[in-house]
Amino acid sequence: MVEVEKKVSRGEKRKYELLEIATDAIIELGYANTSMDEIVRRARASKTTVYRYFKNKEAMLAEIVSNLSEGPVLSIRSLDSHADGGSREELKETLFVFGKTVLKLVYDEKTLGLWRVLIGEGRRTQHITKSFFQLGPKRATTSIAQQLQLANDLGILSIDTPENAAAIFMGMLREDTHLALLLGVRSAPNEQQIRDHVKDCVCRFMRAYAA
Repeated sequence: MVEVEKKVSRGEKRKYELLEIATDAIIELGYANTSMDEIVRRARASKTTVYRYFKNKEAMLAEIVSNLSEGPVLSIRSLDSHADGGSREELKETLFVFGKTVLKLVYDEKTLGLWRVLIGEGRRTQHITKSFFQLGPKRATTSIAQQLQLANDLGILSIDTPENAAAIFMGMLREDTHLALLLGVRSAPNEQQIRDHVKDCVCRFMRAYAA
């Protein structure tokens, strides 16, 4: 992930703190059972303070998911569209960094906790789970698909439908490990295992769509 040093205002810091508190509450109690009053209580803040930042619980969840997906999106280094024929190595590095960032995110225990909660409550809160999908997984897939479209235009790869190719790459990254972690039947891979797996996925993906 690309880290950019920036000054965080007191208001932004408090907003992030409230989101952390809301995340923990939702994972512990479930989305339906987490009220704004509960978040106010845990935050030891006034209702005025909390509602100054978020109009309701749904707005809080939307921002939580949007913030989570920012890591993979910001990790993408756009290909140089003016390069002579593009660069396979540049694309490989882009996919590798993106892949590592995605896996570190989806393997994180808090992210897994949100997935478990929303999967469990999906039927009762379909508009919430739809928003989660659009702001999280779909956003990351769409972002890398844009680079795959550019890679196709530059002749680096041969891809008819970049969105489908991006979904395939995401599936290769997650494989069965993500499901196993959601079910709690295995531990998360370590840093080296993640790097090795992503490198293998990138190599296989590049071969499959070679121009």
